[in-house]
Amino acid sequence: MDIKIQQSNLCGYAYSKIKILILNETLKSGEKVVQEKMAERLGMSKIPIIQALTLLQNERLIEYFPRRGFFVKELSNKEFVEILDIRSKLESLAVKIIIQNLNDHIRDKLLDMLKKFDLYNKQKNQKKYFELDKKFHYLLVESSNNYYLININNTFNILLLSFTRGFITQLDLSIEHHRRIIEAILNKEVEKALYFIKEHMERKKESHFLAEH
Repeated sequence: MDIKIQQSNLCGYAYSKIKILILNETLKSGEKVVQEKMAERLGMSKIPIIQALTLLQNERLIEYFPRRGFFVKELSNKEFVEILDIRSKLESLAVKIIIQNLNDHIRDKLLDMLKKFDLYNKQKNQKKYFELDKKFHYLLVESSNNYYLININNTFNILLLSFTRGFITQLDLSIEHHRRIIEAILNKEVEKALYFIKEHMERKKESHFLAEH
């Protein structure tokens, strides 16, 4: 029994660590996850690593190919567009709820993020800007305090999958989008906020497809 519990704990630990490596792009889209190296990195045997990768495969973050191994999921253009469309709907619903229940805590968080967006843009620090971009969009979903909305995002990894293609949008354009969304939320302008969310996703699609040509 103790061995099973320990194995389960190791699997959970490996699952969380590998998921973080995908989120922060240490493991990049399409990259092979070498079980031996990952086991050595996390200080455990291959068994919990394989169990964790299988769980992540069920969540569509990892793909398995016979005789080739496990790879970080690489979204097709069609899948990427579909993920962004779903993300747009989720964030729009989240923003509606946030505006209805806007409080000083959320207001302060949004203002702080806007200051940091400005700072990283001025510094042309794309890495920190992209990390803040992830935190901002997760904040929108989580601040809704809607169990089902949050669960849909976490179960299907909507936000995480949409970030696996990296950050391509120009900083000057991106910060303008974020500023408009945040200001609309703070001013409780629902229709404007929803319009800017949709516009932000459409520009993200354009940026990625232009980068491929």
